[in-house]
Amino acid sequence: MEKSENELIAGMTELHPGQPFPDEIFYKIFEIDGNIERTQYIEALRNQARGMKRINEFNSVLKAFFLDYAQKMKETGNTTNFTGQPVTLQCGPWRANDLGISMQKFDGKGMPVIVQACTHPILPVKVYKNIDTGRERITLAYFKYGQWQNVTVNRKACADNKAIVDVLSDIGIEVTSENAKSLIRYISDCVGMNPATLEPVRSINRLGWAGGEFMPYAEDIVYDGDEAYDVIYKNIRDHGSFEIWKQHCSILRKNKVVRLAFAASFASVLIELVNALPFVFHIWSGESGTGKTVAIMAAMSIWGNPKMGGLVKTMNTTKVGIMRTSAFLYSLPYAGDELQTMKDKWTTNFDQLIYQITEGIDRGRGRASGGVEETKTWHNSFLFTGEEPIVKSNSRAGSKNRVIEVEAEEKLLEDGNHTVSVLTEHYGHAGRMLIAYLQGIKKTDLQEQYRQYFDAMCQLDTTEKQAMAMACILLADRVLTEVIFTEETAFTIKEVRQYLRSAKEVDIAESSYQAVLNWIAKNPVRFQNPKEEDSLNKGEVWGKIEEDAEHPEIPPVAVINKDVLCEFLEKSGFDYAAVSKKWAAKERLMKNSQGKYVHQTKVYGIRASYIKLAMESETDENGFMKLEDIENGQIELPFD
Repeated sequence: MEKSENELIAGMTELHPGQPFPDEIFYKIFEIDGNIERTQYIEALRNQARGMKRINEFNSVLKAFFLDYAQKMKETGNTTNFTGQPVTLQCGPWRANDLGISMQKFDGKGMPVIVQACTHPILPVKVYKNIDTGRERITLAYFKYGQWQNVTVNRKACADNKAIVDVLSDIGIEVTSENAKSLIRYISDCVGMNPATLEPVRSINRLGWAGGEFMPYAEDIVYDGDEAYDVIYKNIRDHGSFEIWKQHCSILRKNKVVRLAFAASFASVLIELVNALPFVFHIWSGESGTGKTVAIMAAMSIWGNPKMGGLVKTMNTTKVGIMRTSAFLYSLPYAGDELQTMKDKWTTNFDQLIYQITEGIDRGRGRASGGVEETKTWHNSFLFTGEEPIVKSNSRAGSKNRVIEVEAEEKLLEDGNHTVSVLTEHYGHAGRMLIAYLQGIKKTDLQEQYRQYFDAMCQLDTTEKQAMAMACILLADRVLTEVIFTEETAFTIKEVRQYLRSAKEVDIAESSYQAVLNWIAKNPVRFQNPKEEDSLNKGEVWGKIEEDAEHPEIPPVAVINKDVLCEFLEKSGFDYAAVSKKWAAKERLMKNSQGKYVHQTKVYGIRASYIKLAMESETDENGFMKLEDIENGQIELPFD
């Protein structure tokens, strides 16, 4: 029969001077759960040993037992014993029960000391390993306020004394600078001793392509994203009837602009596969009620619930906010309604925004806590609506190149309210079907189809980046007609070429030159001699127009006051120093006798600095576009 603590203490007096202390008196120490009771028992044994003049011997044997026990606990150990615990874990030397987590250690004199890691139940229940970064996050379950709760934190936060206090104390976990080190050790021991139970799970904190898999459709990858993007993530799902959605969208797609929006939306997931660049698809109309907002809602219903504030964003946001959301979407399209609501955040135009979002990378910025944020990337399309074009005549080539802009000149759909009600009840089925289709075909075949479209459009009067964006859109439309809208035939290049910008439109030197010619044409009076009797110029003189009467085939030359010209260019968003170099390269600027482009001369008796600009024309003598320019541009195109 097992002896009681009092019997063991009393039995020590019966020992002969050379007889060793019985093992059972030491094993009893480890059977006592309460810290107070355990300490009282040890002190009673010490007092007895002291009375026997064997206190040093007793302390040595006690220390040896403690060390042996600690080693056994590391090898076999305790298990967590919390009421209602989500999982049972080996926890080594730690006692983990409803009273908290503690461990017995020894001070410098070999005396046992109780170390407290936490005063309430807590244990790791899940480890996630991000497939992009290789970094781990850990989910901790803890019991507070009468219930089990979970929190997921970076693994680093469970390895640093200050970090663990900062992260966990805010949510009510009892961790301070005093017990932080012990709690870190306990969590680490639990993870290390339970490799099978806590085997890292593949995770990702964004959407889109991850190798050959696609989030959120991948079955063996766990979503582990920021709570800030929960609204988007939860709306990427299917609901209602696929057939009802398809039937209604088939009607909507009879409008070319709406159909282009569908293609631009699906094109987003093709960008990375075909090695293209992000682009902007913008529908604008100065008239309200055209249905442009509903059009992009329809396009986003491919992926999930297209409600406003969900998959379609209001543009009351910042550039940083757009880029961070883009990084989260990664492959899925970013849809924003009424881009002009951001206008107060931009001094003149949207060039900077367009350039940065279509670059597909967010340069790391500093953290408040120190260091630099991780560089984020994305490979998606951007669907915007607005009341006016976002690309202006003075926009840089970098932004013009990256935008496919479509004007909604008439209503895009008949009943917007009915369409919205259908789309918010039936959505998201097509996305999963389309991704499954892409996963089932060879990437090289897809890339070859894209290349054919791209090469054909590069033969047109456009730029490579315009051709790249439209090639993605055409390929997307082709897949949509093969997988979803099988009753339709794919778009041809001829049907969409009107939406491509010409190379001249993109060329800032050309657009600035045409702007100056238009400015002169609108203000002919300012180039008349005010001293002539029939002159209409009663105010400022900006310059004069010189024509060669003997050689009418030679273009006239505009002699323009340099200050007046620079003022006009600046107001129009052009830089004279930049565009004048390009004008000179095209031999549109006349030099003086010293080889300079600034002429010190008189115009109608007024001496000043003047610029002489050749006024080339692309029209015939009657003011019509020359036919040969159009005819020469006709080519044979594939898929037509």
